[in-house]
Amino acid sequence: MNKRLTVVTIIFFGFVTAYSQTPQLLKDINVFDAGIDIYESKVTEYNGKGYFSANDGFSGTELWVTDGTPAGTQPVTDIWPGPGSSFPRGRTVYNGLLYFSAYDLTHGQELWASDGTPSGNFLVSDIYPGTNGSGPNNFIVYNNRLFFSATDQAHGNELWSTDGTAAGTIMVKDINPGNAFGFCSGFIVHNGKLFFTAKDGSHGYELWISDGTTDGTNLVKDIYPGPGDGYSYAQWCEFDGKLFFSANDGTHGFELWETDGTENGTNLVVDIYNGPGSGYPASLTVYLGAMYFPAADSANGRELWTSDGTAAGTSLVKDIKSGTVGSFPTEVTVYHDRLYFKANDNSNGSELWSSDGTASGTHLVKDIFSGSSSGFPRNMITFNDHLYFIAAQSVNDGYQLFRYNDSTDITEMVVPASYLPNACTDNDMDQYSQPTIAIGIMFYPATYDSLMTEFYKIHPSLIGIEESLSDSEYSVYPNPASSSVRVSVSGAIKETKLFLYDVKGIEIMRKNMYREQLLDISDLDPGIYLLQIVTPNGSGYKKIVKCK
Repeated sequence: MNKRLTVVTIIFFGFVTAYSQTPQLLKDINVFDAGIDIYESKVTEYNGKGYFSANDGFSGTELWVTDGTPAGTQPVTDIWPGPGSSFPRGRTVYNGLLYFSAYDLTHGQELWASDGTPSGNFLVSDIYPGTNGSGPNNFIVYNNRLFFSATDQAHGNELWSTDGTAAGTIMVKDINPGNAFGFCSGFIVHNGKLFFTAKDGSHGYELWISDGTTDGTNLVKDIYPGPGDGYSYAQWCEFDGKLFFSANDGTHGFELWETDGTENGTNLVVDIYNGPGSGYPASLTVYLGAMYFPAADSANGRELWTSDGTAAGTSLVKDIKSGTVGSFPTEVTVYHDRLYFKANDNSNGSELWSSDGTASGTHLVKDIFSGSSSGFPRNMITFNDHLYFIAAQSVNDGYQLFRYNDSTDITEMVVPASYLPNACTDNDMDQYSQPTIAIGIMFYPATYDSLMTEFYKIHPSLIGIEESLSDSEYSVYPNPASSSVRVSVSGAIKETKLFLYDVKGIEIMRKNMYREQLLDISDLDPGIYLLQIVTPNGSGYKKIVKCK
């Protein structure tokens, strides 16, 4: 029996995906330097493939595409020919094409589109003629158009939209008249309207709303009367039919507000930090019929709070770190049936915590960097029944990818099979890199074993797992099969458990077996499945092919 595979199975009992989730290098894109644009390290899914920004060392940072294989990872086009970089960013799928901001020597940074082929890339509109460029940003699809912020010579940075043509690319409204900047950002579509933050020169940064027309684009409310900034942090939460956010009216500091899109319906919910001090509620997350978020009051400092959208229904979840400083929770994420976040209890440093919404159900999950030092878990993402995040468990390891499984309560560092600790000075991840999921794969940028920063992938498919069962001890027949499979073991083996998984690693069947078991697979779709056979002596795998 494959001992290495058995060890993995014992640690991850019932989760064969642990074996298939070993990171693999997507492709060594740049043999000279970093291949991945760390400032735009996400992968965008479009037409069944993933698109990202990369630099191969010859063509600069340009648009690339991948199907998840090395051979299928290639440059799409060289917008700035030669070693110059177009830095394609803000990739957004709209009307059958991929739109993004990119730079060339003639037009500067402008709006581009691509159909994913080498010949299907084009400049949509030269909004700011010349080499300055309009710097299009903050893309969002609304009312069958693509909205964004951009700058032209006459109006400054304002709200724009496009239908994908040069003629159909227009400024929606000159919010800050003349060549002053409106600085439109933080777009979100809610209840059929486009909400965002902007300044018009009279009111400072405030809450705005648009129906996509000039006349229908207006200030919702002057939250901080006069030129003060009432709303400059666009952190939205859709809950109970309203939008919730943090705002400052000049009297209560930054606190929890709500809006229904009208002036009268835009109001302070609760003053968490009484008086002019700010509670700074942020990262509002909906969980179990309420909102959860970090906020501060004068007695407990910054801790985890909850709210049902009313003042009476807003309360502290738990005072994790006693005193007026607080535990500073961040990275609030829902994973399965609990909240996970980073917090510092003053004994273990900033580490991984979880909560069920109650004080008694809020606890430390793992002291990743043992002792009072901090692991600083961040950039959490759920993928294939695990919670992934970036953290540090030692100075030598630096920031690495970790995963947590709530079924096994195991937190572990995730590295390629070839990983050599301390093999080079930069053998880690950028602490700010964000893992992303596209085409069923999790991609993340990292530096391993003397390679510069490249994309690594974790694929949940079980097709690549090697079979590890000896035919003298186990029998699986018929295989392929259309309706049922009979599993038998030798007479010396007892107390056997069977687990059947699909190609995504999802458990679809489990059975207890004594020497022989008939598995009904008649209702399964045709394809490849993986059978795990677990005994007190170890375990192994057999592929099962389901026919039509």
